[in-house]
Amino acid sequence: MGSIQPYETSNGRRYRVLYRRPDMRQTQKRGFQTKRAAELFLANTEVDISQGRYLDPSLARVTVADWMQTWLSARGDLRATTRSRVAHIIDKHIAPELGRIPIGNLTRLRVQEWASGLPGSPATVRKIVNVLSGALRFAVEDGRLPSNPAQRLKLPKVVKTARRYLSHEQVASLARAVGEISGGFQHGYHLAVLVLAYCGLRWGELSGLRTRDIDLDRRRLTIRQTVVADRGYQRIEAPKDYEHRSIPIPRFLCDPLASQITGRQPDEPAFYGIRTRTWLRNHVFRVGWFDPAAAAIGLKGLTPHELRHTAASLAVSAGANVKAVQRILGHASAAVTLDVYADLFDEDLDAVGASLDRVAMQTSIAGLLADRAHSAHEHLLPPPPAPSTARLGL
Repeated sequence: MGSIQPYETSNGRRYRVLYRRPDMRQTQKRGFQTKRAAELFLANTEVDISQGRYLDPSLARVTVADWMQTWLSARGDLRATTRSRVAHIIDKHIAPELGRIPIGNLTRLRVQEWASGLPGSPATVRKIVNVLSGALRFAVEDGRLPSNPAQRLKLPKVVKTARRYLSHEQVASLARAVGEISGGFQHGYHLAVLVLAYCGLRWGELSGLRTRDIDLDRRRLTIRQTVVADRGYQRIEAPKDYEHRSIPIPRFLCDPLASQITGRQPDEPAFYGIRTRTWLRNHVFRVGWFDPAAAAIGLKGLTPHELRHTAASLAVSAGANVKAVQRILGHASAAVTLDVYADLFDEDLDAVGASLDRVAMQTSIAGLLADRAHSAHEHLLPPPPAPSTARLGL
């Protein structure tokens, strides 16, 4: 049991509550203006301790800035590129505004005000808020906070923009334009465009593709690694979601790929930088070949990642179902594929309707509807005219 003691201050009598924490160490809370308030605090504290809900107030005195660093250091699951991005968000957007506030004093209103003043697009704002919310959620799990003040904030809505899908003809024009720039054909950069557009690779997967990852006998690409840029340096990492995947190679790409990798060692890149002779950098490829080629064919602003969207579109138009598209793109589930590319399956809905119509009209459904239509037609016919008085002899 705890106890309550009065003490005198320059502003009058105040009360302190003495109690033992679950670890049996004695602590106190001061500053209660009435004995009744002190008694209520003690009663609630004893209930929380008995039910395992007690939170040590001293654990919530750590500042937001210090806690963000503690949380980031504990996140051993983050990739190097993700860690760099999160550290940048903390240094630029979180620490300057909230860094000096103890996490226990961080109110929902203060966090909402901070979030409302963040610059950038709705998607950018949500990414920044998610970093803070993730760290505070960890504080809740660590027994430092009773709840997460960064959850369920009022944030700007992300408006989905229409995706740009290239046709086969546009892909061919883009590949030709890339090949005609600065030895693009010689170094196989036109082929890199085709692989992106027909195999759906992410850029890091294309950059990290090695000779031994290309099985032309089985017509398969195996994604075993990805190359990412981290603060100007290239780093080899496991594929996204840490899963290898096998991607079908269209037959028309086999001979060009065979020529591209002939004479190379198994661990050599399939596509490499001209000067470095190592992993092809996204920035170098875009500035030197991709961007000017896209502008030349009227697709200014096109990005290599849009060729991944194109791969999904071309696969669906060729009859691939959602599960096949999911496996090609390496999504975690078919639900993710449907969320991202729902617009590509609109024609599938039309096909379902047409198929149901064709099958149903070969069953008794057709007779049922015909009978009902005939009955409805008779119901709508006007009644026969009444006989005239002259014809009745009146």
